[in-house]
Amino acid sequence: MLILTSFVVATILVAIFNPFAVGFFTAGVVFAEIAGFTALFLVAATGVMMLFRKSLLRSTRNPDALKDLHVLLAALGGFFLIIHIAFFLLSPLTLPVLVGYLGSYVAFVVWVTGAIFLEGYRASLFYHGLLSLIGVSVIIVHVIGAGRDIPVLFSGITLLAVATVVFIGTLQPLARLSAERTARSVS
Repeated sequence: MLILTSFVVATILVAIFNPFAVGFFTAGVVFAEIAGFTALFLVAATGVMMLFRKSLLRSTRNPDALKDLHVLLAALGGFFLIIHIAFFLLSPLTLPVLVGYLGSYVAFVVWVTGAIFLEGYRASLFYHGLLSLIGVSVIIVHVIGAGRDIPVLFSGITLLAVATVVFIGTLQPLARLSAERTARSVS
């Protein structure tokens, strides 16, 4: 956690003081966009991996290895997200950039809820999973708004799938709580 915090502070200082030549950032834009797409892919991969964790656990039978892989992919996704943000920190503020900042904030909250879960607070996992899906959808909206190469049809299907999963993911715990409350009131 200390390493990640120091890396964030260092990238903010680099963005503020800008010790690089102007051409460096022009050439770095391609790298920053690749870093952004890599972050999106890794964050989405961790979400999909957790969505199918039961079937993955049936085949691997090693929950610690699955957790370690999840944390590793999430950490790499965060690393590439920081690289992406560091290069575009001084970009003009537009609506797609603001949506990107919102997606970064959601990613930070997901990281905090994941860390809280690893510390033993089990209820944070519900929020962690839903916020991950919401974060991915916000990042996709950022990509669409920035005019990058994701087809609108694919983006719309992805956003619809994420909204459906979030809706179902919210209804399942609520149905379980309702059933438990009904069972308590009957007995």
